[in-house]
Amino acid sequence: MTTVFFLHGMESGPDGFKIQAMRRTVEALGLRSEAPDFRFSRDPEARAAHLLSLLPVGEAVLLVGSSLGGFVAARVAGQAEAAGREVAGLFLLCPAFDLPGYPLDRPGQPLRGAAVEFVHGRHDDVVPLDNSLRAAAAWQAVVTVVDDDHPLHASIDLICERLQGFVRRLTA
Repeated sequence: MTTVFFLHGMESGPDGFKIQAMRRTVEALGLRSEAPDFRFSRDPEARAAHLLSLLPVGEAVLLVGSSLGGFVAARVAGQAEAAGREVAGLFLLCPAFDLPGYPLDRPGQPLRGAAVEFVHGRHDDVVPLDNSLRAAAAWQAVVTVVDDDHPLHASIDLICERLQGFVRRLTA
């Protein structure tokens, strides 16, 4: 059985509105979900190391990351194989890539095409939409642009619908 890990952003937590709605979506499909608490550190590398330590050996997992959680998801996807772990897919919500003055360049990671999907708000004033568009082009991934801002709360139904399709494709 596949486990889906939900990774919150810098200013939120594992019990937030968006993560809880997405968890219900994947659990309704019969999958396990985990939402680690990363509030112990604002350091993305510490968060990535912690997540890597939580991933099961011998099971492909899906990572769903929002904002800083999106950066952490992509970073761990790039480190997983060397650590004996497998990440089969990335579902990224306004991932914190390529922010001026903040050391979060887009991480290198091996997943491409249908294994990566983005949702980004057209009115995001934290992470520019263009950052996700560039990453998606480099990774041959789909980007769904919504009429929303960084938290994406107005788009939760669409996000859960996209997530459901993504998970079904990767776990079929």
